[in-house]
Amino acid sequence: MTKPVLEPAARELADATVNPPHLYELGPEGARKVLDDLQAAPVEKPEAEEKWITVSAEVGDVPVRIVKPVGGKDMLPVVLYMHGGGWVIGNSGTHDRPVRELAVGVNAAVVFVEYDRSPEAKYPVAIEQAYATARWIATNGGEEGLDASRLAVAGDSVGAT
Repeated sequence: MTKPVLEPAARELADATVNPPHLYELGPEGARKVLDDLQAAPVEKPEAEEKWITVSAEVGDVPVRIVKPVGGKDMLPVVLYMHGGGWVIGNSGTHDRPVRELAVGVNAAVVFVEYDRSPEAKYPVAIEQAYATARWIATNGGEEGLDASRLAVAGDSVGAT
Protein backbone atom coordinates (compact mmCIF):
# COMPACT_ATOMS: atom_id res chain seq x y z
CA MET A 1 0.00 0.00 0.00
CA THR A 2 1.32 3.43 -0.86
CA LYS A 3 1.52 6.22 1.68
CA PRO A 4 -1.49 8.57 1.36
CA VAL A 5 -0.80 11.99 -0.10
CA LEU A 6 -2.17 14.79 2.07
CA GLU A 7 -2.12 18.54 1.83
CA PRO A 8 0.58 19.99 4.13
CA ALA A 9 -1.90 21.19 6.80
CA ALA A 10 -3.65 17.80 6.84
CA ARG A 11 -0.30 15.98 7.07
CA GLU A 12 0.72 18.21 9.98
CA LEU A 13 -2.52 17.41 11.83
CA ALA A 14 -2.21 13.67 11.13
CA ASP A 15 1.39 13.64 12.37
CA ALA A 16 0.47 15.62 15.50
CA THR A 17 -2.34 13.26 16.47
CA VAL A 18 -0.91 9.87 15.57
CA ASN A 19 0.50 9.13 19.03
CA PRO A 20 -1.54 8.35 22.16
CA PRO A 21 -3.49 9.41 23.98
CA HIS A 22 -6.27 9.11 21.40
CA LEU A 23 -9.61 10.86 21.79
CA TYR A 24 -11.41 7.70 22.91
CA GLU A 25 -8.88 7.34 25.75
CA LEU A 26 -9.54 10.81 27.17
CA GLY A 27 -13.18 10.50 28.21
CA PRO A 28 -15.88 12.91 27.06
CA GLU A 29 -14.56 16.07 28.74
CA GLY A 30 -10.95 15.46 27.70
CA ALA A 31 -11.91 14.67 24.11
CA ARG A 32 -14.15 17.75 23.95
CA LYS A 33 -11.28 19.94 25.17
CA VAL A 34 -8.88 18.55 22.56
CA LEU A 35 -11.33 19.20 19.74
CA ASP A 36 -12.33 22.63 21.07
CA ASP A 37 -8.66 23.64 21.40
CA LEU A 38 -7.80 22.27 17.97
CA GLN A 39 -10.62 24.21 16.32
CA ALA A 40 -9.92 27.41 18.29
CA ALA A 41 -6.92 28.33 16.13
CA PRO A 42 -7.62 31.39 14.00
CA VAL A 43 -8.65 30.47 10.47
CA GLU A 44 -10.11 32.40 7.59
CA LYS A 45 -13.90 32.08 7.50
CA PRO A 46 -16.55 33.58 5.26
CA GLU A 47 -18.52 36.44 6.74
CA ALA A 48 -22.02 35.42 7.73
CA GLU A 49 -24.96 36.66 9.75
CA GLU A 50 -25.99 34.57 12.71
CA LYS A 51 -28.75 34.44 15.24
CA TRP A 52 -29.31 32.09 18.18
CA ILE A 53 -32.80 30.92 19.11
CA THR A 54 -34.16 28.30 21.49
CA VAL A 55 -36.40 25.56 20.16
CA SER A 56 -38.73 23.75 22.55
CA ALA A 57 -38.53 19.98 22.50
CA GLU A 58 -40.22 17.38 24.68
CA VAL A 59 -36.79 16.02 25.65
CA GLY A 60 -35.40 19.44 26.57
CA ASP A 61 -35.09 22.78 24.85
CA VAL A 62 -32.23 23.10 22.38
CA PRO A 63 -30.12 26.09 21.34
CA VAL A 64 -30.18 26.54 17.57
CA ARG A 65 -27.91 28.76 15.49
CA ILE A 66 -29.21 30.22 12.23
CA VAL A 67 -26.36 31.16 9.87
CA LYS A 68 -27.06 33.13 6.69
CA PRO A 69 -24.95 34.71 3.97
CA VAL A 70 -24.44 38.43 4.59
CA GLY A 71 -27.27 40.33 2.88
CA GLY A 72 -29.15 37.13 2.06
CA LYS A 73 -32.57 37.25 0.45
CA ASP A 74 -35.73 37.58 2.50
CA MET A 75 -36.63 33.88 2.12
CA LEU A 76 -33.73 31.46 1.88
CA PRO A 77 -33.65 27.72 1.36
CA VAL A 78 -32.76 25.91 4.57
CA VAL A 79 -30.16 23.31 5.51
CA LEU A 80 -30.89 21.66 8.86
CA TYR A 81 -27.40 20.65 10.02
CA MET A 82 -26.39 18.09 12.64
CA HIS A 83 -22.73 18.00 13.61
CA GLY A 84 -20.59 14.92 14.00
CA GLY A 85 -18.49 13.78 16.92
CA GLY A 86 -20.03 10.47 17.95
CA TRP A 87 -22.90 12.31 19.70
CA VAL A 88 -20.21 13.14 22.32
CA ILE A 89 -17.90 15.86 20.98
CA GLY A 90 -18.32 18.79 18.61
CA ASN A 91 -20.41 21.94 18.83
CA SER A 92 -21.13 25.22 17.10
CA GLY A 93 -17.56 26.41 17.66
CA THR A 94 -15.91 23.33 16.22
CA HIS A 95 -18.16 23.49 13.17
CA ASP A 96 -18.23 27.26 12.67
CA ARG A 97 -16.13 27.34 9.51
CA PRO A 98 -17.87 24.53 7.58
CA VAL A 99 -21.30 25.87 8.52
CA ARG A 100 -20.38 29.35 7.30
CA GLU A 101 -18.87 27.91 4.11
CA LEU A 102 -22.03 25.90 3.48
CA ALA A 103 -24.34 28.88 4.04
CA VAL A 104 -22.33 31.19 1.81
CA GLY A 105 -21.47 28.55 -0.78
CA VAL A 106 -25.05 27.46 -1.46
CA ASN A 107 -26.73 30.77 -0.54
CA ALA A 108 -28.93 29.18 2.09
CA ALA A 109 -29.68 29.50 5.78
CA VAL A 110 -27.97 26.80 7.81
CA VAL A 111 -29.88 25.87 10.95
CA PHE A 112 -27.35 24.28 13.30
CA VAL A 113 -28.74 22.14 16.12
CA GLU A 114 -26.60 22.43 19.27
CA TYR A 115 -28.02 19.16 20.56
CA ASP A 116 -27.39 17.78 24.05
CA ARG A 117 -24.42 15.41 23.86
CA SER A 118 -23.86 11.95 25.26
CA PRO A 119 -23.13 10.48 27.70
CA GLU A 120 -24.96 13.15 29.70
CA ALA A 121 -27.91 12.99 27.30
CA LYS A 122 -29.24 9.56 26.46
CA TYR A 123 -30.60 8.28 23.16
CA PRO A 124 -32.81 9.57 21.51
CA VAL A 125 -32.44 13.11 22.96
CA ALA A 126 -30.23 14.54 20.17
CA ILE A 127 -32.43 13.09 17.43
CA GLU A 128 -35.60 14.36 19.10
CA GLN A 129 -34.06 17.82 19.42
CA ALA A 130 -33.22 17.77 15.70
CA TYR A 131 -36.77 16.66 14.89
CA ALA A 132 -38.21 19.44 17.04
CA THR A 133 -36.00 21.89 15.14
CA ALA A 134 -37.26 20.55 11.80
CA ARG A 135 -40.83 21.01 13.04
CA TRP A 136 -39.99 24.54 14.19
CA ILE A 137 -38.62 25.34 10.70
CA ALA A 138 -41.84 24.04 9.13
CA THR A 139 -44.14 26.01 11.42
CA ASN A 140 -42.16 29.13 12.43
CA GLY A 141 -39.19 29.36 10.09
CA GLY A 142 -40.85 31.91 7.84
CA GLU A 143 -40.55 34.45 10.66
CA GLU A 144 -36.77 34.10 10.34
CA GLY A 145 -36.71 34.16 6.54
CA LEU A 146 -36.50 30.38 6.19
CA ASP A 147 -38.29 28.79 3.22
CA ALA A 148 -39.38 25.44 4.66
CA SER A 149 -40.54 24.30 1.21
CA ARG A 150 -36.84 24.15 0.28
CA LEU A 151 -35.43 22.18 3.22
CA ALA A 152 -32.43 19.85 3.12
CA VAL A 153 -31.08 17.81 6.03
CA ALA A 154 -27.30 17.43 6.24
CA GLY A 155 -24.51 16.68 8.67
CA ASP A 156 -21.14 15.11 9.12
CA SER A 157 -20.19 11.82 10.73
CA VAL A 158 -22.97 10.79 13.17
CA GLY A 159 -24.83 13.98 12.30
CA ALA A 160 -25.21 12.63 8.78
CA THR A 161 -27.07 9.56 10.03
